[in-house]
Order: sequence, then C-alpha cells, then structure tokens
Amino acid sequence: MVASTHLLWGPMTTPSPFAGLTYEVRDDDLVRYQDHPVDDALSTIVRSLCDSRDERREDVRRGFNELERDVLAIFARRRTLHARRTQSTRALSDALDAYALLPREYDVPWESWFKAALYVAREVGLDLDGAAARFFEIATAKSVARARVAFDAMARIDTLIQCHVIPVSTTYGAGMLETTVVRDQGVASWGGITGQPVSLGQFQVDYAPTTNLAQLAVTIADALDASGLVTCSPLRQDQLVATTFDLVTSGSYVDSLGCLNFFADSRHDQVSFSVHVAEVATEEHDGVRFDADALSRELADAADDIEGQSALVTGPCVVVLSVLPAFDDEVADETADLSAFLDLVARAIAHARDALTRRDAT
Repeated sequence: MVASTHLLWGPMTTPSPFAGLTYEVRDDDLVRYQDHPVDDALSTIVRSLCDSRDERREDVRRGFNELERDVLAIFARRRTLHARRTQSTRALSDALDAYALLPREYDVPWESWFKAALYVAREVGLDLDGAAARFFEIATAKSVARARVAFDAMARIDTLIQCHVIPVSTTYGAGMLETTVVRDQGVASWGGITGQPVSLGQFQVDYAPTTNLAQLAVTIADALDASGLVTCSPLRQDQLVATTFDLVTSGSYVDSLGCLNFFADSRHDQVSFSVHVAEVATEEHDGVRFDADALSRELADAADDIEGQSALVTGPCVVVLSVLPAFDDEVADETADLSAFLDLVARAIAHARDALTRRDAT
C-alpha cells in the first residue's frame, strides 16, 4: 500500500479529515491510469479546506503526517493527468490546491509535477493569474516564494517535456511519466553496444522511442498482473545498466531511445523480479550501419547468458527480466527460473501484435 491515513493527529482528539482514505501501489501508475473513488472524496475535502478562511485549515496542515502528505502528492499527480484527459479545470484546481496544502515547500515537486500542473492548466483554459492568487492565499510563505518562480517560468515553457514529464498514449488513454534526471555526463560517453561514443542527455535522460514503448510495457505489466502470480509496480522511466549485458562502459549505461522499468512482486512467496523494456537505436560508425533489430538481439543474448536473467526481443526493443535479491533466510540459494514468466510475456506480446494486425486489416 502506497499511502494510508488511518492515524490521528498526535494529541488531538479530532480525526484527520483524510482518515481512512488510501491509495494502492497501482494507483500511482500514471501510464496504466484508472479512476478511483478516493479521488472524488479527496477532491471534496481538499476544496472544502482551501475554500475555508478559518483556523481549521492551518490545524489540518500542522497535523499532517508523512502518509497523509504522500496521499496528497499522489492525488495531485492523478488530478493533473485526469485534467489533461478530460479537459477539466476543476481537476486541475484540485491538484494545485493539494500542493498548496502541503506543509513543507520541499514536499512539492516544483521542477516536475507542479510545473506540469501549470502547463496542463494552461492547456485546459484555467486562468493562471487567478490560480496563482488562490495558491498564494492558501500556501505557506516558503511555498509561495517557490511557486512565484514556477508561475513566472511558464512564459518560457512550450512543451510538457520541459516540465520533466513525458506524455504517452496507450490503451489506457493519455498518460504521463516523470523523467529521470541525472547529473551532466558531458557530450559523449562510451555507451553503445558497439563500443562507440554516443551522446547522452544533459541533466535529463532522453525519451524518444520510434515505437510505442509505453504500450509494450503496459502489455507486459497487464499480462503479469493477470497471471495472479505477481503484482506489478507503477511504470517508471529508467536506463539500461551496462552490467545487465556484461558490458563495461564509462557511463555505466547502454544507450537507448527509451527505457521503462517496473517491478513484479511475488504474491505467493515465489520469485520477484524487475522488468526493463527498452528500444535500441540503430548506430552508424565509420560508414558501417548497425541495425537496431540486430543490436537488440545481441543485447538479449548477452542478458540471457547471465544467471538470474531472461530476455527476449521484439523488433528493435529488448525486454529483460532480472531476479531481485531475496533477503529471507528461508529462501533457497539456487537462482530462480524466470523462463515461465518470459513465456507469458512472449505470448502477451504476440497476442497484442496479432490483435493490432487484425484491427489494421479491418
């Protein structure tokens, strides 16, 4: 469970208005997004608190515990996506109100989800001047100072990716991914599978697949969830670690056009594992072209040769399953076999491809 609010506020006798409202792990997945009745309950509470002008709002803010702050943060992200999917100014106002209620300025993701909320607000036609005035009235002084910078920055933001948030589209509809931000690694690194220098993004890991990589990851996660053997975590952007393929690079990562990751946690004390889904880029060096499909097969073969991993390819994309370390003394020492899960993944990909072919044929 991601966040729960069953706790009371310290010595106070009045329960938190958020008591009993919970989000599960899956609810923080903004790619495989689904509506949740908790959203409506939180919307009513948040709006009521932000509309009030008495001391109750400050009492609530002072009484927040960590779990309640997590609930509000998840709620704000979900409402931002919901607003973009439905063009709802109400949902976007909910997101900004939730951020305004958070008691500490470092609880708010100013450079990513907060700016993404402002970007979506502009998309759906919310009056940003009015939204700013409301936020400044509700938020703490430190949050107001940070928010002023974010509101002013919107004049220079033209795309959602500038907010460190990636828009995606899958069978679940419009979705969002927060980008992975890293330190500047310079303009070149020895990261390609061919051992040639490749360019790396500055501060932010690139995501520019030519395939619908998010849909591929969704297909795999849905199939694993449907097996009843594991529960999949939210999809996140990631990078391909070079040691996954027994490669040694100065930057520690293999270059790709995009990489997504999630974890499959065992439901029955069996094996838990991570899943990486990445699209490999075609490379050309010294007049020699290295085809992406061939490179992805090389990566999959290399990953398969390492104990505790299973991999497959689909076009230029490679899928790698890696056993997670077990810290339970009762767990056997032998490495778990992931072949059954890989077969399940392969069947799901083939079924999705066949369904797409049939739809295109009609």
